[in-house]
Amino acid sequence: MLHICCIRAGEAFSPAYVNNLYDMVRRNLADGFEGEFVCFTDQDDVLDQGIVVRPLPADLPGWWSKLGLFRGDLFPVGDRVIFFDLDTLITGRLDELAAYDGPFAILRDFYRPSGMQSSVMLWTAGEQREIWESYAEAGWPMRDPGGDQLWIERHACEGKIRFLQTLFPGMFVSYKQINGIPEKASVVVFHGKPRPHEVTTGWVPEVWKVGGLMRAELDTICNTAREKLEANVRSSMARELRWFDTSPEHDGHACIVGGGPSLKDCLGELSWRQKQGQKVIALNGTAKFLISVGITPDMVVIADARPENAEFVRGLKITALLASQCHPDTFEAAEETILWHVNTEGMAEILKDERELPVHLIGGGSTVGLNAIVLMFAAGYRKIHLYGFDSSYRDDDHHAYSQSLNDNDRVVDALCGDRKFRASGWMAQQVNEFRDLVPGLVADGCIITVAGDGMLQTMAKLLAENMPMTPAQVRANEVLKRLNGAAQPRGVEVGEFKGDMSSALLRNHPSMHLDMVDSWEGDGKSYAVDSGDWHAELTQSAQDDFESHARNRVAFAGERAHVVRRRSTEAAADVLEGSRDFVFIDADHSYQGCRADIEAWHSKVKPGGWLGGHDYENDGFPKFGVTQAVNEFAAAHSFKLELGENFTWFIQLPNT
Repeated sequence: MLHICCIRAGEAFSPAYVNNLYDMVRRNLADGFEGEFVCFTDQDDVLDQGIVVRPLPADLPGWWSKLGLFRGDLFPVGDRVIFFDLDTLITGRLDELAAYDGPFAILRDFYRPSGMQSSVMLWTAGEQREIWESYAEAGWPMRDPGGDQLWIERHACEGKIRFLQTLFPGMFVSYKQINGIPEKASVVVFHGKPRPHEVTTGWVPEVWKVGGLMRAELDTICNTAREKLEANVRSSMARELRWFDTSPEHDGHACIVGGGPSLKDCLGELSWRQKQGQKVIALNGTAKFLISVGITPDMVVIADARPENAEFVRGLKITALLASQCHPDTFEAAEETILWHVNTEGMAEILKDERELPVHLIGGGSTVGLNAIVLMFAAGYRKIHLYGFDSSYRDDDHHAYSQSLNDNDRVVDALCGDRKFRASGWMAQQVNEFRDLVPGLVADGCIITVAGDGMLQTMAKLLAENMPMTPAQVRANEVLKRLNGAAQPRGVEVGEFKGDMSSALLRNHPSMHLDMVDSWEGDGKSYAVDSGDWHAELTQSAQDDFESHARNRVAFAGERAHVVRRRSTEAAADVLEGSRDFVFIDADHSYQGCRADIEAWHSKVKPGGWLGGHDYENDGFPKFGVTQAVNEFAAAHSFKLELGENFTWFIQLPNT
């Protein structure tokens, strides 16, 4: 049974918050789901029919009572529980959340990238009892300013925690980090000020009420904005312009310049870099500011679709890298233009039939700065220097120069490490996305320096001190440590996608030769059955782009990387028996598909070599059949199965 619950402790929130949350949940779940909506409260207000009222889970004030939700006797052991803070807006379907039956899941904090945010939590009753038990044993302390969230961070059972933003990409957003209607999100989190009842105009009051708008109605409004964006794209594609194309890796330096307050402190250094022949790439209005101080950039990058951005390029005699979604006025104002495409929803569909011009979807993040980093990486730069990327304000300075387009941004307090910053929501989001973007670029040989003293620079320092490995690096390391010191190993990766793992393997073993096998077929043509794998939904145009991306990722390895664009079992037929030190399978994740791959490839492994793969016991994808296929193969041959990090599995074949 599913229990969806909230807590109303004291009078900080009116009964309307409970009634509205209940109605938002009910109208975004399938009719007839087996469950209940519970309000734990110490108030005696009459709530709407259908709401189960229970006493607070612990006689504690405010947020501290949340910790009582993890008591072992609150819900029947084994039942599923979803908790929502009262100031949470439900804007879309919750069926995926209701169906989730994995480990304890919680939000990643929107302003503390390494922290947790307890506005939404999912767990199985009886799980994570340590949270409550440790709190009770400590005597219910309430002086910690971090509140329940820090207590959960410190005492939740490690290894059994998932972040909701990872499990359900795009489903959760912070109200402080969006401008306008959430296009994809099903859950909008209001933390701090304002609260929903304080937002009296726009879409919020139309959702936050009994009988409010549902996803379909919001989508109608969202689609209107999306239609305008698509009209911009089609208009720009019709122009006779040069399209951005990738370049091989080279030794050049790219200095990407944003407009943060710290830019004024770094102009001397930037000027020196330009005199050394390093390229200067300005973002938006930064180009004209740089020219005013004697630094003429080599190009300007713009992604924003607002017509006001035309002023950023009007009168400039430099190349403008304009996203296809930019307004026609911006294209008319630019004198020399290179067109590029942001990897947004629907873009692959628009571009799927393009055969003559280079099509590359650039997806660095939600800001022009992050996309510019990926653009320069795709242009072959492996030494990238960031200036004016503060992602925070300095006293009253929003920018190094006047920038009226951002004057009305909401300002919030944000924590990064042990420092507190004043920032807008989009700035905090940029820092989070920078944290996720950089490890992959660094793993691919990119050196990134960040000048200044703002929030993003602080995140860069934290990353440098403790650079996390990407999932692809983790998988590559699991393979490498099993090669037993082989001097010139030859291996196979089946299921390339973007080439991330192959790149990590080839970079970390400079003598390795690798066959990279993938059909890159669109519309699920190479998949045996529906396994719930989102890769099967990719269009042919998107798959072609990912093949190109994979080839670029391993171009540094030259002939050591052998790309084989064929279906897995067909490619295996051309490989000699017992000729490979390892084969790693990460392709069709259905039972039928994985079993066929194992049967086709296991005989290609040398005696003493390794057969392995990905997504063994990956609870996030219940339709995957990898576990069954691997277990059956191991049992049939009496092979010992080894498990590694990031859902990897390995079987060492006998030496004889």
